[in-house]
Amino acid sequence: MNCIHKRKNYSFISICSLLIAMSLTGCVDLSGAKYHEVSKKVRHDAKSTAHGSAKKVAQIKKHEPYRGEVHTMLGGLGVFSTGMKELSSSVVETYNIPAPSGMWYNAGGVSRSIIAYYYKHKNHRPIILVGHSLGANEQIKVARNLNKAGVPVDLLVTVDAVSQTVVPPNVKHAMNFYKPGYVPMFSGLKLRAVDPDKTRIDNINVATLKGVAVNHFTIDKNPVVQAMIMKEVKKVTTNANRAKA
Repeated sequence: MNCIHKRKNYSFISICSLLIAMSLTGCVDLSGAKYHEVSKKVRHDAKSTAHGSAKKVAQIKKHEPYRGEVHTMLGGLGVFSTGMKELSSSVVETYNIPAPSGMWYNAGGVSRSIIAYYYKHKNHRPIILVGHSLGANEQIKVARNLNKAGVPVDLLVTVDAVSQTVVPPNVKHAMNFYKPGYVPMFSGLKLRAVDPDKTRIDNINVATLKGVAVNHFTIDKNPVVQAMIMKEVKKVTTNANRAKA
């Protein structure tokens, strides 16, 4: 009986040992598989995190070279001031900054939009106003509206302004292209500043520019005039970005 009992004990112990061994082996194998799976996931996550971090750092290090907003305004029916739309497109494509273009009779809307943005954001971007003919007149009105609201204008560009000629003191620099003529409504005029100590005005008679042969309806589209405006826009928006940095 004792022998039988011992054999049963041995058998039970053997079976238990076998089950434990199988279980352990299974655990080891399973642990190994999980280890490789987890390890692979960790490496993948680490790689993704590193890539994301590198991308984030790259984005942080990448600074936009230009900063500002340019508003162009067409005169008359708009069909004779397409150079303003061309200028807006060039600004967006070249400097990657907003440059909406609109008609001269929307001075009020443009003023409200600029003022709202200015007071909504702490970091103020340079404001540039450009207009042709009646659009040039209205941009001077926009500048006056901004002056009343305490909003500075970094650059005002007028192309053949035909009536409004007095620039408010909130304008830092006014660049005026004009073509003298005998017909008042189609002849550009010189600008003058309310306060010459606060506003620098450059009155540019295009008749004195080499290679520029224009009239009131073509002056805004002239490549030389457009290039001179773009150069000044670049100067203002580049300096603003450096000042911010």
